[in-house]
Amino acid sequence: MKRMLLPKWSLYAFLSVFWWGVYGLLAKIGSVNTSPSQMQILFTVGTFLLVVPALMRTGVKVDGDRVGITYATLIGLLAGLGNLAYFAALETGKASVVGTLTSIYPVLTVSLA
Repeated sequence: MKRMLLPKWSLYAFLSVFWWGVYGLLAKIGSVNTSPSQMQILFTVGTFLLVVPALMRTGVKVDGDRVGITYATLIGLLAGLGNLAYFAALETGKASVVGTLTSIYPVLTVSLA
């Protein structure tokens, strides 16, 4: 009998769902006593803890052309703005509603594509 293995990308997709699910829970807990701007600052500190090993692994160099670097920077800016809005919504809204509503963003992505 042939054993069916999931493609490698699917493991990463499931890990994303898991980590983002935990992220949503912790974001709600944190937003109760912390402002959206503080949440974003501390979110960035947490992200930086992942950036340092990634930079060390690549020899502290950024590969890619200007277009790729520009898009990556723009993506970071948009993600940060999205996080600020998300944290602001969590500050007064229910996590179950905010999380569900913000999870429809792929509809916009598909529409723009």
